[in-house]
Amino acid sequence: MDLLSEILTNAAWKADLLARTSVYKAWGLRFPCSKSGGFHIISQGSCFARLKGKLIQLEKGDILFVAKGLDHELVYSPKDKVMDITKFHEMSQKENKANRPPLTTFVSVRYEVPETPQHPFFMEIPEYILVRSSDILAHHPLNATQILISQELDSGIGSDLILQRLTDILLYYVIRHWLEIHPSSSPGWRSAFKDEKILSALEVLHRRISYPWTLEKLSKSVGVSRASIANRFREVLGCTPMDYLAKLRMDKGKVLMADANSTLEEVARTVGYSSAFAFSKAYKRIHGLSPRNDEQEKIGA
Repeated sequence: MDLLSEILTNAAWKADLLARTSVYKAWGLRFPCSKSGGFHIISQGSCFARLKGKLIQLEKGDILFVAKGLDHELVYSPKDKVMDITKFHEMSQKENKANRPPLTTFVSVRYEVPETPQHPFFMEIPEYILVRSSDILAHHPLNATQILISQELDSGIGSDLILQRLTDILLYYVIRHWLEIHPSSSPGWRSAFKDEKILSALEVLHRRISYPWTLEKLSKSVGVSRASIANRFREVLGCTPMDYLAKLRMDKGKVLMADANSTLEEVARTVGYSSAFAFSKAYKRIHGLSPRNDEQEKIGA
């Protein structure tokens, strides 16, 4: 698994189909997204998106990914009134199509973002990403994914499981496309994805989290000197490789501790510590609380 895939998988964003419809008269929709995000995919016609006072025209084939916490609207034209998405479902079911072509056909997918801490990479993603159909080559995976989503929906028996997987694939390619066309020279995760050696080091740390890594072992695994990999980490991510590994292990440990069937000893060994004591000591150094005290604070004990 590559690093971006792992970041997205561990984020545990849950997708559900919010709207899939063809609209035959002027329309407007309000999407309250204070704790969620999602996609709008225009498959026929056109419309406008209104985000933070900006008005963006969307054409056939365009994809709009709205990140967490950004309320927005979709309207057929800037003057159209908007309604809540639930009322829109009721209206569209009663609408008389009268054998005329729709003004707009679109698919909207909502992502529920859990309350758990998210990877710092998401802090670098803009509030929304717009992918124009004109910017996507015919053989690009984004095109193929859109076609598969449309075919699955048009079949009338679309599988929730298949749609979940396809929207996850769409999310991956939208973010990867954004990374490719918006390179950054500033420190941060966008730069990390562009640095081959840093990316290799990150992937091997994620893949073998419990391995007894040292700076020397890590540098040999990616084919650079210890000084080089240490300096690159510090310049790009603002930390040392071993500090990054410790934080990675703590984050993984937090997830494992949520499983009532896992003991602290088992969690510790899974993430690379020799004992529960060693894990607790590292956890307290990073989070300021022992694992047990952290859990008690969450439940108000």
